[in-house]
Amino acid sequence: MLALLMLVSSCSDKFQVVDPAEPVPVIYFMMNPLDSVFYLTLSRTFTGDLNAYELAGDPDRVFYDSADIRLEAWEGQYKVQELQFSLSDRVKDPGYFPQVPGYCYKADVSQGFLPGSLSPIDSYRIIMQTEGMAEPAFARVEKMRTSPVPSQFNRRIDFYPDGYKYPPDRYSSELKHETAVSPGGIAYQQFVCEFHYLVYEGTWTDHTVTFTLRKNLLVDGGGIAPILYADFFFSRLAAHIDPISDTITRRFISLNLVFLSADKYYKDYIEAIEEDGNMDLPPKGNIINGYGLFSMFTIKRYEDMVLGQQSLDSLSMGQFTRHLGFVRW
Repeated sequence: MLALLMLVSSCSDKFQVVDPAEPVPVIYFMMNPLDSVFYLTLSRTFTGDLNAYELAGDPDRVFYDSADIRLEAWEGQYKVQELQFSLSDRVKDPGYFPQVPGYCYKADVSQGFLPGSLSPIDSYRIIMQTEGMAEPAFARVEKMRTSPVPSQFNRRIDFYPDGYKYPPDRYSSELKHETAVSPGGIAYQQFVCEFHYLVYEGTWTDHTVTFTLRKNLLVDGGGIAPILYADFFFSRLAAHIDPISDTITRRFISLNLVFLSADKYYKDYIEAIEEDGNMDLPPKGNIINGYGLFSMFTIKRYEDMVLGQQSLDSLSMGQFTRHLGFVRW
């Protein structure tokens, strides 16, 4: 018993939290094939005895001095093109990280890299190597061949019949679009509205509210498909604009419809953030020998769209939005 007590009393009550380890690259690259310049962020994991916020402010600890980063284009099992990234002087909002360049890399597509939809390329691979790494970090994504977004929209949107004349179950009108063939490599889509209007506060001032209308808007086989019903549109709008007691204080200007299409890796990443928002688990990624995400997406925008007169009537007098104080002109 005496020997046991001596053994216990000699043990330290200090818990070693920090276990020094080799840094692991953290790579985030969202590739839009329509961009003329690609941007990639690169940092690394770090350990130390100081407070984590203090450690994150040390550029030498969280950034690599240099890195060899390449984007490869593949046709089946053959690499047919390669694009080199270089360190840029661009400083995005790094949060707790230092406000200095060091983690944002760029590649100019004008160097001859052709990721367009007509190219026979099947997939892309991002690969990163720096001094001291035993093996490179990499990830591969499939090319998105078609995007299930509207091929065209009329600039003027009309909801029929007039929303304010009927109860909700009579909101039978819908905004339709023509989609392309069933897409390849697309697993996620988000449909966003950017709603522009004026508010009278002694003078007319510009305001914009942005909100999601629908997610995962995928249509198999193409053709005509409803995407937006009047009651749904006006109820979503009402949920994102504060009501006012005075009328004749707001005036509609225009709206933009934005369609974001992305691959399965982006879908997994977004769903992980939404489902594990308490951060018990880190967001899912697809970087081998590292952390982060390499994903492909496209954005299609329809800008400066307007509401027809009947839609303006519904905006100003419909049961969903009449409390918002929009005028009918």
